[in-house]
Amino acid sequence: MENLSAAFLSLSREERSLLSAIESGMKTHQWVPSFVISEISGLPARKVDFLLGELFEKKLVERESLHYLGYRIDFDAYDLLALSDLVKKGALNAIGERIGVGKESVVYEAFGEMPLALKFHRQGRTSFKHVRRLRDHLSDKSKVPWLYAASLAARHEHQIMEKLCQKVSIPKPVALSRHVLAMEFVSGPSLNRISLSDPGDGLDLILEEVAAALRLGIIHADLSEFNIMVPESGPKIIDWPQAVEINHPHAQELLQRDLANVLSFFKRKYGIEMPVENALQRMGGSERI
Repeated sequence: MENLSAAFLSLSREERSLLSAIESGMKTHQWVPSFVISEISGLPARKVDFLLGELFEKKLVERESLHYLGYRIDFDAYDLLALSDLVKKGALNAIGERIGVGKESVVYEAFGEMPLALKFHRQGRTSFKHVRRLRDHLSDKSKVPWLYAASLAARHEHQIMEKLCQKVSIPKPVALSRHVLAMEFVSGPSLNRISLSDPGDGLDLILEEVAAALRLGIIHADLSEFNIMVPESGPKIIDWPQAVEINHPHAQELLQRDLANVLSFFKRKYGIEMPVENALQRMGGSERI
């Protein structure tokens, strides 16, 4: 979406009601009939038909008429529903520029009681098979619509961050709605974009944070120089949707891969060599898994 805040402000209460009704109807329909949307929203059929036409013109709904006229929402509409809920909860006052784009998420700067980062999970049609195969929070779902896959990913990341935030240097989670996670904004570059004045100390601090998460039974499972932020206060680890618990069948392998990624970066950029086994010993990692 070109301008998320403008799209949000242009949406009427009744249009939000219809989008919410379609979201609810998608739990049981691939394409939600207009009469079902009318029943869920409580709006009369003629008004529903008119507003659905308006939403279609705004590209906030898709429609299909091969068997019957049905509707569904995509991520743009899901974004607006989540924003509306966060505003209603009092967690969000304003949204700023897009500050990050990944293969499975988009991040915006935002403002509430503090500067925020809004992470919009984007696990969807192109990555869903990969998501379902690898993510614990989807492993017991035989069929999960792709919008809800993104919602489950956000919920999983929020739960992990809630568990870690008191003991591990990560952004503080603030609020959750659907597939959107609001968290403390971290002011600082990522590890790959900075030259550390004392890289040895920097590596030690990062390993301490990995060890702190491990003591709480959590492994990041996607750690690299791209998701370690370096504000003035010290390293903060971000992006936890792939995190697993230490009882995961591949926990040891995932922990070793995390460490190998970080150690490879420090060797490549700073010439610091440390075998993964040494890092594990320093952290007590092998004994905990």
